[in-house]
Amino acid sequence: MKKYLLNGFAFLTMGVAMTSCMKEVNVEVQEQQASLDNAQQTLGFYIPANQDWVMTTTATATFNVKGLSDEATVYVFSNNPYGDGYGSVLASGQTTGTTTTLSDFRIPSYLEGVYVGLKESNGNMVYKYVDVENNQITADYDFSDTENAANVANTRTRSMVNEIGDPFPYYSSSEVNAKYKTSAPSTAKTTSQINPNDQNAYQSYTEIKLENETAAYHFWGGTRDIYISGEVTLNVDNSNSMNQARIYLLPNSTLHFNMSNYINDLEIYVANNATLYYNFSMLYKQTGGGIIFNRGTLNLPENFQANQDAVIYNEGTINGTNISSAPGDNRPSYFYNFGSLTLSGNFQLNSCASFYNEGTVTVGGLTECTQGNSQIWWINKGHYTTNQFKIQAWNGTYYNYCQLIVENDAYLHDGRFNLMPGGYMEAASADCNNFQVYMGGNTGFNIKGNNYWGAQGDGYYQGFYSSGTNNYVRLGGYTVVAEHRYSLQTAGNITIGINCFIDLGANNCGVWPTTQLNEGYTLVSFSDLNPTYNATDCGANWSGNPSVVTPVVENQTWTYAFEDNTTKCDFDMNDVVIQVKENDNNANKLDVTLVAAGCEYDNYVYLGDTRISWPNGAEVHAAFGAPSKTMVNTGRGRGVDLPAVTVTIDKPSADFDFQNADFKIRPFKIGANPDDLSKSVSNDYIGIVKEGNPSGLAQAPLGIAIPDKWKWPKERINITNAYEGFIAWGKQADLTLRAETGGWYQNPTADMVYDE
Repeated sequence: MKKYLLNGFAFLTMGVAMTSCMKEVNVEVQEQQASLDNAQQTLGFYIPANQDWVMTTTATATFNVKGLSDEATVYVFSNNPYGDGYGSVLASGQTTGTTTTLSDFRIPSYLEGVYVGLKESNGNMVYKYVDVENNQITADYDFSDTENAANVANTRTRSMVNEIGDPFPYYSSSEVNAKYKTSAPSTAKTTSQINPNDQNAYQSYTEIKLENETAAYHFWGGTRDIYISGEVTLNVDNSNSMNQARIYLLPNSTLHFNMSNYINDLEIYVANNATLYYNFSMLYKQTGGGIIFNRGTLNLPENFQANQDAVIYNEGTINGTNISSAPGDNRPSYFYNFGSLTLSGNFQLNSCASFYNEGTVTVGGLTECTQGNSQIWWINKGHYTTNQFKIQAWNGTYYNYCQLIVENDAYLHDGRFNLMPGGYMEAASADCNNFQVYMGGNTGFNIKGNNYWGAQGDGYYQGFYSSGTNNYVRLGGYTVVAEHRYSLQTAGNITIGINCFIDLGANNCGVWPTTQLNEGYTLVSFSDLNPTYNATDCGANWSGNPSVVTPVVENQTWTYAFEDNTTKCDFDMNDVVIQVKENDNNANKLDVTLVAAGCEYDNYVYLGDTRISWPNGAEVHAAFGAPSKTMVNTGRGRGVDLPAVTVTIDKPSADFDFQNADFKIRPFKIGANPDDLSKSVSNDYIGIVKEGNPSGLAQAPLGIAIPDKWKWPKERINITNAYEGFIAWGKQADLTLRAETGGWYQNPTADMVYDE
């Protein structure tokens, strides 16, 4: 009997214990359900059971490196280091031969591509943008032949510059010398010997000498040579014409050539110390053309045109205001300058007009090459100075072997500018669009002020590419790169200094790269890169040893944001916000930064069982040096703005996983001892949901781990309003679609997030 009484007592005792346990379980389940109900109502969507609020996955990166003898450091970044000015490191390591693998690191799941970096032994970093495919990243680096990244050579006989195959007819020295005359032949007729009333004789004269006189003739047939001596005025007005004329200005002569009617097959040769005042708007030939060879001084009218088949060959001095050339297709004009060309206005080349210079050119206005359709050639082997420079002709036939100085704006659109060996270009500012700059060794490209790079087509290479060595690019002011794929690139050995870089596509990491500076480039201090040049020598001197700029890198920062009321949340996710990263100098340490406290309860932060304490204390308000109940760094005029506070703690383990880190908070009554859990206003710690949501039950996002320096919502602003993409991500049960929308945290709504 006693035995049965004892067994019955034990049964009753066990039943009471089971009832108590079930009550605890029921309370926990009920509280979790209440928390979930509050979350779904406040957030405005149903939370699927498989939602673990995870925004990352694991990845592996493989680096294949050729042609680099020294050891290097390789990186995978979560951000755009060009645009942000620093790299946020997801993984890094030293190269191990030609292939290096970084395994099993966390990467934001929405990223379709990432920036990687290779830091050379001199500190120079070469970034690349590579795709992420099935959580695999493969980056290929090839340093084996950066001196031959480009080659524009071409050969053509009888061109001015054989290696580029230009179309300019070549004139040998003997051919040019033969075109000038030093005296008139004895058979030449003078004005006194010409009877204008004898038309038959009149038309038959093929040699005429004019000396210190004013003359007007009407020749309509045949070819004739006219020799100018002394000072002569020659008028071809509406009642006159002069066909097939070759006019020779003898040394020390002056010709005032006034023309209002056309001349067929006009050729003028100006000898040393002779002066030609050409007072007509065109170098005219009825069927096109016209030729002027000048060794003296050629003075042009205010607006001068040299159109189809025209040739101007200058070895002396040309003065003018505006020159334009717009020959028709397949009727090219050629302008050679070996002397001095000075224009107070503009110089414009259109269609198939071409210009060659070995002398000195000064253009007070705009030099423009437009509508060329790959027919305009501009070659400078001398000193060319212009107020503005504009190229927009879909041409790649602009070659600078010496100096091009643009005193104001350079407008470089739709084409290629070739800096040949020893060439130098300088401009006050530049606007580049669908444009390439080829650099052939010992070259320089110097934009002293603002410069803009705005490509239009994804498949079009824009930027710099080079062969040889000692190619320098200096970009001053603000270098602004458009929000477009590969708006600025380099290839080959190029030393580049950039004063201030602005990437308008900086927020598009994972969508497209806007900038790509490839193997062979070296980024140096802008202030150390200062060219000097003079008006005598070609090129520029880039002497000195500019210091290499080693980009700033820091370990990836994670943001942990918490709500401290499990059943009455406003989901502004700012009750406690911390940002955590691996210490940059000690991989065994974590830097934990408290950035916001939008709570009225006393709150404490834990990692596992360890309560974290900052220099001013462990309670989050005290850590900031603020009174209890004071909201810190939540905006909207509520509370105070205070500097973030950081403490460095031990990393729990070498394989510490930021995604599943056991960071959590616990709220307490104001002034309560945190060791007395009975004073807590929460039945348990509030943490983040672990990857895969092991509970199998839908979980409210009371704590979320965000793989970035996140901008949290301002006080009382629901996260769904501060980040419009949060709902699409949060309610998504399909894991693939959820990963694609996992970058919601990159796109805040203006004025709804706290941003110091």
